[in-house]
Amino acid sequence: MTQSRSQLNRTIILTNDDGIDAPGLLAAYDAICELGEVHVVAPSSERSACSHAITLRRPITVERVDNDHFGRSYSVDGTPADCVRLGFAALIEKPIHLVVSGINRGANAGVDTFYSGTIGGAREAAILGVPAIAFSQALRGEVETDWLKATGAARLLAEMLVDEKLPGPGFWNVNFPAPIPDDPLAHVHRVEVGEHPMPMTFDRTEQDGGHIMQFDYGASYWLRDVTGPSDFSVIRDGGISVTGIPLFAHF
Repeated sequence: MTQSRSQLNRTIILTNDDGIDAPGLLAAYDAICELGEVHVVAPSSERSACSHAITLRRPITVERVDNDHFGRSYSVDGTPADCVRLGFAALIEKPIHLVVSGINRGANAGVDTFYSGTIGGAREAAILGVPAIAFSQALRGEVETDWLKATGAARLLAEMLVDEKLPGPGFWNVNFPAPIPDDPLAHVHRVEVGEHPMPMTFDRTEQDGGHIMQFDYGASYWLRDVTGPSDFSVIRDGGISVTGIPLFAHF
């Protein structure tokens, strides 16, 4: 792929919530590295389900790492939103044109978008007025995650969405099914966020005669009572969901 001048001048922050050593971050880097100059600013450890949390009451430690694949990158003892904020305000001394978050190991569809740290990174970019794309790879049963295929699909979707403007402040959320179809663009569905919560259970154990209770969270991700097209129903049925998520209200 030949880069245009605008692509060569595009500065990109890449973050995630699975941590700087996650395979999905490497897949995302390979997917977008030809879209511009990519700066990896990612959590030092997994920060899944941290939503849009930011660090306020302690210093944030950042380690500058010379990665064999990414080159110079930043490992942040903070959340994905922290990573984006630091990238803009302190680490990258040039204007940022795009933020990509992911590729998350696990889907971020439906109401899960409220819990997701991956989404939090993309949302923070939108708050700062910059386009953003969140990518997630669904997990399903014994289907092995094919990160090479996820890279190819993310590359196609990033090229499609990078210059497409939303009708208002917001960001793109992309979910890949498991497995990813061989012709990804033929299976893309533009849909809204599903509104159905995931069924959940808490296994309870007690200590000290019941004065201390411990609850172990569990859920069946795919067992949702979903009607009508949504991001969740699309990936459940083997398609790729593309959703524009507004910051403040429905578009």
